[in-house]
Amino acid sequence: MDIVPTFSHITALRYQGIEVPESCTLRTDRLHISFDSRGARRRFKGVSEHYWSGSFEVTIDGGGGFYVTNPAMTWSQLSAYVSVESLAVIAGSLACRDPKRKLTTLDDLERYVEENRGFAGRRRCLDIMPYLMENSDSPPESVLVVLVMRGGLGRPEANFRIDLPSGGFRFADIAYPELKLAIEYQGAYHASPAQMREDARRWNQLRVLGWEIVFVTADDLRTDASRRAIVKVIRTMMERQLAFRRLAGVL
Repeated sequence: MDIVPTFSHITALRYQGIEVPESCTLRTDRLHISFDSRGARRRFKGVSEHYWSGSFEVTIDGGGGFYVTNPAMTWSQLSAYVSVESLAVIAGSLACRDPKRKLTTLDDLERYVEENRGFAGRRRCLDIMPYLMENSDSPPESVLVVLVMRGGLGRPEANFRIDLPSGGFRFADIAYPELKLAIEYQGAYHASPAQMREDARRWNQLRVLGWEIVFVTADDLRTDASRRAIVKVIRTMMERQLAFRRLAGVL
């Protein structure tokens, strides 16, 4: 290339360390670059070129000397090419809890969308924004937050810290603290014997404190029917915890 390209869309997403979702309709075997004017577009072999009407916010790769769209611009660009749920997962990954992987905040995503009003997919960004959760640890957690909120169960807290009388603490993936209800995603990481023993010890400590836990697996998120079923379980446990807390005079 005889230009300094601005890598964008899924090329930028990969550069930012995030997996391209299966719902993406862009070609994954090509590089993607963006131009800020239609007249500047150039064609290159193995490259998909895009015109972007929004503001260009980029970072410069120190080693390669090329430009990459920043996380907020990348997320906005992908809104026209991925499912709404995938859009939530990408946002959660960009704004995750791990300080080494966290690249932006939900406030910055919202700022970019508010400042740029003409791009394709903007409506989808605005629609999913109320369901996004910062500081999640995994894509399934982002999916769970969207699921429970769309199910009318209110906004939970991600990675909620629960202090123990011993002076230690535990984290719940997703929690409704006022109800003492935790929702835990059980991925493959939890399948080892050592981790299973640690999980049992951890959750027994919380049950003594009045917490209840709903465990969610990949099967619970696989189909519409299984999703409705797990939302029903969570709703039932919320109602039960509310009744217990009221009976105890806490709520």
